[in-house]
Amino acid sequence: MKKFIKSTLIIASITMVLSSCKDACKDVVCATGYICDNGDCIVDPNAAVTGNVVKSGSITTNETWTADNIYELAGKVVVDGGATLTIEPGTIIKGREGLGSLASALIIARGSKINAAGTAAKPIIFTSILDNIKVGEFSGTNLDETDNGKWGGLVLLGNAKISAKVGDTEAQIEGVPADETYGKYGGTNDADNSGVLTYVSIRHGGALIGEGNELNGLTLGGVGTGTLINHIEVVANLDDGIECFGGSVNVTNALVAYQGDDALDIDQNYSGTFDNSMVVYDNNGDEFLEIDGPENSTYSTGLFTIKNSTFVSKTSDGTVDLKSKAQGTIENCNFTGLSKYKLSASYDTDCITPKTDAYDYFIASPSKLSVTGNNDGGAVMQVYTASVDASQVACPVTAGYQTSVDAIHNAAGNNSSATGASTTEFANWTWTSINNKF
Repeated sequence: MKKFIKSTLIIASITMVLSSCKDACKDVVCATGYICDNGDCIVDPNAAVTGNVVKSGSITTNETWTADNIYELAGKVVVDGGATLTIEPGTIIKGREGLGSLASALIIARGSKINAAGTAAKPIIFTSILDNIKVGEFSGTNLDETDNGKWGGLVLLGNAKISAKVGDTEAQIEGVPADETYGKYGGTNDADNSGVLTYVSIRHGGALIGEGNELNGLTLGGVGTGTLINHIEVVANLDDGIECFGGSVNVTNALVAYQGDDALDIDQNYSGTFDNSMVVYDNNGDEFLEIDGPENSTYSTGLFTIKNSTFVSKTSDGTVDLKSKAQGTIENCNFTGLSKYKLSASYDTDCITPKTDAYDYFIASPSKLSVTGNNDGGAVMQVYTASVDASQVACPVTAGYQTSVDAIHNAAGNNSSATGASTTEFANWTWTSINNKF
């Protein structure tokens, strides 16, 4: 009798557990490619498109992805623990749909590396699971420049210097919970090496990971000069095309097309160079450039450079936003459709006491912020002011500010000839070129 009672209790307990798990999933709706397990959405390995290789979670040993497969990102795939992920030329990687914690992304954690060395004949393509592109193809046929936010993006994190808030020399990258150590970036080594990205096209990304917070096509957090980045395309991303959070890596031959927010966004005193870049967008985009400087006094001396580049807005509303403490150089760039430069001059909450800001750097001698030798169509350099409190109340522009800025801008050889980018670097292998979207 005791054995019978004990067995009955065990069966009852199992039944209660199964019932509890079932009830926990009753009102849970998971994204395509995920299933509910005790109230949580987890990867459903059986949901992969036939023939795709599904990747999820952490990669902690060296691994190679080959061009004869399509790789399917299910959630955040993190290369961690000093591992190197090698991606063969011509490989296609597709991200699953999903928002918030389920947004798919490939993250290269600090201390690990990616070796993604494509070629013009065999570019490496990151795109959405919805894209009908097949192995060996350069472009699918069912998605266009309006299809964005279909997956997350590519994130590289390194040990180079950053200038974050409150004097912090490291920070947590956007979209990764604070308790996840793989989201840390920043350090002391400006020569840090996060690997290689060449001939890489990133398409249709920017999934929402929080209220008003989407993933960039390519996020570079504290990435150092030991990293090789050239021939990069980001197209149809919901948020920024490429965003640099500090770091010193140099980027050559980058194309951003049809982004939903800023094409190139610079934060936390990025001190590298963008050379021979190109931006093309229409009325769905926000700004050509959004540039912030250091957020505190730590590692605050670095200067960005953007040169020999071409920027095209098809709706004549392009802007260059030189925000708080922006410091560096924009030179020999061609702008089409540039409406204005926005130059920050902020104040304390009283709208009287000025703060050291981009305006001060622009008029300083020698200047810490220069816009020189560009063909900008005569765009105005507009001083704009606000208080630095949370309300960002607009403040009157101090008499003489605009006059001083105009004199410097007019004397700097702008609205003149500039070579801009060599656009042949983007021909034939980019989605933008193949689909005639320049």
